[in-house]
Amino acid sequence: MDDFDATFATTTPCLALRIVRTEEQMSLMMQRFTAYVIEINDFGKVTEVSHRYSDFETLHKALLVENPGLQLPPLPPKGADGTDAAVIAARKVELEKLLRGMLQNVEVLMERSLHLWKFLELGNPSVIAGRFVMAPRARPNVFKTLAKLNDEKYRDDVFRLGHAAVTDLLLEGLREMRKGTESSHWSASPGGRLPLCQLVAGALGTTQAARDRLIDGGVINLLLGLIQNEEAALDDVRPALNVIVAREGERWASFIARFLTTGGLLQLLDLVQRQRCQEFVAKLLWFGWDAGARGAFAQPGGVGLKVLQTLLRSSTTSCSLLAAVLLGAMVAAGDFQDAHRQEALKLVKGTLERPEAAKDPQFAKVLMGGTSSLVRLAAMLEDVDLAPLVLGLLCTSKPAANKLTSISGNLAALISNKGVPHSEQTRALAAELLLHIQGTASAPEVSSHDGAATSAARRSSLGDLLERCEGIAAHEESMEAALRTQLEEGIARGLQGLEPHGVHVRKAKSMAQQRLQDLPLVDFQSFESAFSRFHGAREALANHVKSCERLHENIERQLRDLQTARPKVEPHIYKEKLLAAEQLYAEVKAQREQFATADAEAKEKTKKAEASTAKMKTVNDELRRYDHELHDLRTERRDKEAKAASLRSKANIPGLEDRKRQVQSDIDRNLTEAHELQVVGRRVQQGEDGYLNEGQSREQKISELSSKLNELKRHHQTLLQKQKELDIDPVSLGSEASKLESEAAQLDASIGDLEHKQREAERARLDASSDATREAEDARVARDHSSHLASRLSSVERDAKAQLSTLQPMIQEQHAGWQRLMEQQRSLDDDQRTLQTKLLETEQSAETEARAREQVAIIIQDLVKSLLNCASSLQACAEEPGAPAAAVAASDDFDDFLQEVPQPAASAAGPATGPETTRAEPDIFADEEVFKGPEEGSAPPADPFGADFDGCCQRALGT
Repeated sequence: MDDFDATFATTTPCLALRIVRTEEQMSLMMQRFTAYVIEINDFGKVTEVSHRYSDFETLHKALLVENPGLQLPPLPPKGADGTDAAVIAARKVELEKLLRGMLQNVEVLMERSLHLWKFLELGNPSVIAGRFVMAPRARPNVFKTLAKLNDEKYRDDVFRLGHAAVTDLLLEGLREMRKGTESSHWSASPGGRLPLCQLVAGALGTTQAARDRLIDGGVINLLLGLIQNEEAALDDVRPALNVIVAREGERWASFIARFLTTGGLLQLLDLVQRQRCQEFVAKLLWFGWDAGARGAFAQPGGVGLKVLQTLLRSSTTSCSLLAAVLLGAMVAAGDFQDAHRQEALKLVKGTLERPEAAKDPQFAKVLMGGTSSLVRLAAMLEDVDLAPLVLGLLCTSKPAANKLTSISGNLAALISNKGVPHSEQTRALAAELLLHIQGTASAPEVSSHDGAATSAARRSSLGDLLERCEGIAAHEESMEAALRTQLEEGIARGLQGLEPHGVHVRKAKSMAQQRLQDLPLVDFQSFESAFSRFHGAREALANHVKSCERLHENIERQLRDLQTARPKVEPHIYKEKLLAAEQLYAEVKAQREQFATADAEAKEKTKKAEASTAKMKTVNDELRRYDHELHDLRTERRDKEAKAASLRSKANIPGLEDRKRQVQSDIDRNLTEAHELQVVGRRVQQGEDGYLNEGQSREQKISELSSKLNELKRHHQTLLQKQKELDIDPVSLGSEASKLESEAAQLDASIGDLEHKQREAERARLDASSDATREAEDARVARDHSSHLASRLSSVERDAKAQLSTLQPMIQEQHAGWQRLMEQQRSLDDDQRTLQTKLLETEQSAETEARAREQVAIIIQDLVKSLLNCASSLQACAEEPGAPAAAVAASDDFDDFLQEVPQPAASAAGPATGPETTRAEPDIFADEEVFKGPEEGSAPPADPFGADFDGCCQRALGT
């Protein structure tokens, strides 16, 4: 194990880092600096970032500002030379220690500004996953956000869920949630089950190692345990189990077998008691229904058979079908003894003989899922008893042809009746299924516009046909024989059932020819329409009359009330209140005029005071400007005089040439010593003897020589600066000093002129200050007077409003009363117009009623004649040619035919009544007196439709 591995082994395994090297880089200002390259292991993904020392310093300061009480390792000292190799090596160790300390500090990981995460250039997925693992207090909230890594946009980051640290925490959360008790665990937060299951599904989909860790940790038992706790968890758990089934494929059988032997059977027995979970359990078992899984279900009277029995009795038809297939696979594999085999086979037949629910495409998809499923179905086809049941199921579900190709050989063997002989039904079903496979395979789905693809598909189809040519004649002959046998049996059954139906059809035709003769037209529709119009006219007339009466009475009552109605306010009190309000307003108006005059005067004086103040401010600004200019001129004069004195002093330095020679000598000697130290350093590096002190190592000697060289380098820079200072010309310095003294004299004259202007400005300021003070006092007095008047006005207005507050409701009530009276009067006008309209409508309704009454009388007379003719025709239809009159009244042969034909179950209208419960229909001719006309010589009635008109019509219709 190298240092890097040791570093990760002693720190948090999901996120670790180290400084692997340093690099010399160039800044934007073309300055060289040392960059420290940091290698980051982010949940197994290794990246690198580089930072200079100042970046570490900024990070350290930012964290301490964010959390002043934070305990962090110290920064290495800043004053050292950052380009020195020894300094870089020491800083590398200290900076790496600092980063590890930050990474192990929960406060640093949880701070809002994400300083450390941004420094390491890690995105939000790393932040959330890192906090989930390394900050326990954040888990109740973070794990719900972490579940978003399953989204498509984070597919490059979901690998973090497969890390060992994450999977261990997920198993811990599942175990805690499996307990089903309230706790303070992070997984027990409200709404935590769905994100936890999403995280488990995401982790299962990352790597094989992650799946192995979770499965070895009992994830299957735990997930199914969540469903045991609450049935609603099925939708949350299903995606995680689907990932295992889809990713592991054939290994799922070994997982389900191990699950069943570790208490899983009892879990399944509990789950299948819930109807919603039954089909889910059946699918899980079918995908892994190998010998290892079947062994747990073969024990007579055991828990496994109880599970299968419950699934067989499921109200979900597709579930019971799949359970029958599971039991049939056990029968085909020989998992039962003879006695138990017959009992199991009986259960399988009882279910698979009604395979209508297999038409669901989802059922076919589950049935054909995986290669091992086809192997199990092929084994069931070898069983004589199971073959017709499985073939019927497959013919009903019609799976995709490409899924059934691998069992084509088994089907061909069934058709040719090779080996164990099968029934004609089995051979016919096998032929039908094989025809489905070959028919679909011979018609590839290729777009018509793609000619090249069409040709390639045709060549592939011809190639497949060529491969099947061996024995194809016998095969086709066997298939045709099987299909023809099935077709002939179907035709025979159809002909056998059709013969008795033909006899019944002929009898029905003969009866219809006798009974369905044309009848005389009886126009009940005209009578019903006329009678309905007559009733409507009567009701309309009655309603209009009643409406007119009610409206007339209402108008009379409202007119009487309106004659004496007045507003509720007392008139004399109301008038007194109004006069008092006028007096109050006159007083308020006078006060407002006084206040307006005073306010205008105050504003005018305030404006003059502001003008004086502005003038004084201008003078003050001018004085300050003079002060600044004088200060600048005096400073400039002083600087020139001081510089001139300095130049003259420098030009008169004694022994200038000797000093120059002394400095040059020191520079030469310093360079000689540096050269000698470099020579010694090279010889020490080459390993020559005589240069090391006793007990001194080569590295220590080189470090000592480096320190001396650095000291000589700094001394050399000091000597060069001194040499530059002594490199002067006394004559030129004297000329420059004279020039500066002349400029200082000119500045002195300018200062005198400016001081005179300053004195004049000071006198102007005193005058302006006096005027501003006087005008400000006048403005203050005017404002005080205006304020006093405003206060008086406010008081008067307040009193006026208080008195008006009692008058306002009285005014509103007076106005509202008059409005109500006027609205009532307008309403009466509208009612008068409405009454006039209704009277016209009543007159029209009376005329309509009279016309309808006359029309009904005429139609009833015609209807009576039509009914008499119809009765005669009905008696004639019941008579058969040459039959006596007694036979006409009896039932004909068609009644017996109806009794012979099998009748369907009772309809929703109720059971059919037998002869003993038959009720005689009312005889519409019972009261013949209704239809008799008036006797000869008698006078016609004045009103044939008197008060008993409705009863008369009912008797005429026999109702």
